[in-house]
Amino acid sequence: MNDRIKAIVFDVGGVLRWNGEEGMNVLERIADMIGVPSDEFKKEYWERNQLSNVENMPWEDLITKVVKVFDPTFETEKRVRKFVEDYEASRTTNKDLVDLFPKFHALGLKIGILSNATTQLRKWLEDEEIAPLVDVIIISAEIGYQKPHKEAFDILFKRLGLAPAEVVFVDDSAKSLEKAGEIGYIPILFKDNQQLKDDLEKLGIIFN
Repeated sequence: MNDRIKAIVFDVGGVLRWNGEEGMNVLERIADMIGVPSDEFKKEYWERNQLSNVENMPWEDLITKVVKVFDPTFETEKRVRKFVEDYEASRTTNKDLVDLFPKFHALGLKIGILSNATTQLRKWLEDEEIAPLVDVIIISAEIGYQKPHKEAFDILFKRLGLAPAEVVFVDDSAKSLEKAGEIGYIPILFKDNQQLKDDLEKLGIIFN
């Protein structure tokens, strides 16, 4: 066991709540639906995502706002909203990962959640009985800061009572991890559960 690591913190969308594929692919799929380059669509998305993550706008409304930059027609909005609705319905709790939480605790590790999300996320965590399994829950819309900004992580570290270097943060978005070196935490880019286990073992976190 790596004694320097004291906590593992997880993103929710694409990690604890997923549909078995890399979460950020949804933006590329929507861009393809409306016939625009994914880089252009993502640029407009990242410029506006604080509307949902900080200002609590429903995510489907944020997506619609971005889509309208490229195609303002009602027909396209309706088609994209249906896609988002189906995508959300396809996501389920990553129970195999959640089932590892007691094992992490048994190793003496704290468990946290740091997610860019609206305030509705807390209810989902409670409904899925995940909230009682973790030590700290940080939701961007509740604190007024979002990943990858340092302020969001500072709140996380303060509530954990740990230094950045003692914390592993797991996220499916490379953008959310882009300031890891500057902030000082240990990043893991999530692809699937087996890859996560392998990466944790490389860090000295080994469990059966």
